[in-house]
Amino acid sequence: VILSSFIIADDPCRYQTDKGVIDISSLARTDNKAQYPDKMPASGGGYKYSYNPCKPFTELPSCQGVAACQ
Repeated sequence: VILSSFIIADDPCRYQTDKGVIDISSLARTDNKAQYPDKMPASGGGYKYSYNPCKPFTELPSCQGVAACQ
């Protein structure tokens, strides 16, 4: 059995495989803000996390031009 798969990723939001296209661009904000800001995991720890798929965002003072921030 030979398994082969080719993934073309010329855009961080869009992936083309031999089975079709995966496009998550609708999940990202484009205004330099996190789509999912200040989320706390169920496990606690006191940390908050922000995430924006595909496009960088800034949360001052420590996160600039990032995909994820703690």
